[in-house]
Amino acid sequence: MNQTKVAKTVHCASTALAVLLSMAIMALIPAIRSAGTLDTDGWFLLASGRVIVESGIPVTNPFTAIAGQGIVLQQWLHDAWLYLWWKAAGYTGVAASVAVPAALALWAYTGTVSRLAQNPRYPWAPLLISAVGFALMTSYLSVRPSLWTAALLFVTISTCQEWRRGSSSRCLLVLPVVSLLSVNLQAALWPLPAAAAACFLLPEEGEISLGETGETVRSWARSRLPLLAAIVGMAAESLINPYFIDGSLYVIRSLGAASYGGVILELKPVWAMPAAALFWGVAILAAITSCVLARRFPPRWLIAFWLAASMAGALAVRCLWITWTVSFLIVAASVGQGDAINPRVHRLLIAGRAVMVLVLAFSIVNSGLNSLDSETRWVETGWRGIDSDMAQIVEALGDSPGRIWSEDATVMNYLEWARVPVTYDMRPEIWSEAISGDGRANDYRAYVDSLEGGYGVLKEDGWTWAIVRDSNAKRFGKACPGAEKAASGRGYTLYRLWHEMD
Repeated sequence: MNQTKVAKTVHCASTALAVLLSMAIMALIPAIRSAGTLDTDGWFLLASGRVIVESGIPVTNPFTAIAGQGIVLQQWLHDAWLYLWWKAAGYTGVAASVAVPAALALWAYTGTVSRLAQNPRYPWAPLLISAVGFALMTSYLSVRPSLWTAALLFVTISTCQEWRRGSSSRCLLVLPVVSLLSVNLQAALWPLPAAAAACFLLPEEGEISLGETGETVRSWARSRLPLLAAIVGMAAESLINPYFIDGSLYVIRSLGAASYGGVILELKPVWAMPAAALFWGVAILAAITSCVLARRFPPRWLIAFWLAASMAGALAVRCLWITWTVSFLIVAASVGQGDAINPRVHRLLIAGRAVMVLVLAFSIVNSGLNSLDSETRWVETGWRGIDSDMAQIVEALGDSPGRIWSEDATVMNYLEWARVPVTYDMRPEIWSEAISGDGRANDYRAYVDSLEGGYGVLKEDGWTWAIVRDSNAKRFGKACPGAEKAASGRGYTLYRLWHEMD
């Protein structure tokens, strides 16, 4: 390629990169600002992080009023990370901490896309695909550990790609380390990177065909032995967590309990939520359309993983990000191929990735600072001032309050942070019998059942306290005329139920 062509290519790539980054800034910042980086799950994560830092990793539930109940803090390492940020810089630090896993996830994702779109005809194409493919992750830009899982997933795929392209088998030593980090950052999803790696065991086109000799099959099998050993290592490393087999099998032990009553929206299938179904459909359509237009099929490992990712996203909204990101890996694999990329253009692509990561990190920090000043609902996470606003309710409940019912289950997360003993929240590690080992730990089920029966069932269910939104105070008063108002704060009122006064 002569100098003129190189200069023209660099110019085109620079122009496209400028347009891309403008699109990214316009698309990401409003989305991140609307979502914020703090969410109500953060109260529990901070509370468990505090326990870990101050007292060590617990095996007995430190948040519940039920003595001797077991617990599996499946994201213990992430929780400790968050609490240390809080110790260093308060809620501002917690909000800003999200920039780290988000930046790592975006960097790993764009790297995966770039490896799939080898020698693209248009050098800006991988960056554009990365920006669109990562766009849905803005809804996961919060204090939850999902971003760590995303980063580790794409590190796994990139590592396997490098190995398949001829790198030394030593690079596969990264995979057990990924599993070790994954099971301690978010045990529920540690099998995800392992599943992605397992897809690379499949033979690619031309490796095995009908009529091949046994020696060809044996040669293919031998070529996969290093990867198979790495996957076995991933499974073994999943046991290296504070809860051993309980941590490794967390998702199996918790899934049934978490789906009880269908009140956790993230566990519903996409067809139960129109917006989620739309995103799922767009992702599937984009993947299929790109292959049809390019008349090119992606590698078999990617097809297999995409099918699994599509099924996971369809069955649970919380897995929709997997469907979306992997679908755009399909798009990347189908882009038009041209001549080898000039080293200068390659450096430009790396610089573009770095700028995208910096834009994302800056947006998250900016969003976190904005969310701290919000004075809106819990789900919009106005964290600044909540401690003082809820002080009266916390004081009225005391150290041994008994059974607390709240129509907004997220309030229970704050009570855990405020050191008020509770008997349920929205997490299986708190109330799942398979994890807690206690058949009495059924207050979550009682809470879910009460949502169907209304305020009138609270007496017969034996709740000691009820925390009700101020907007529903009149309706609650009619259903529970003997309840006594005890305290209020942050748009909620605490009532002592009448059966305690009988």
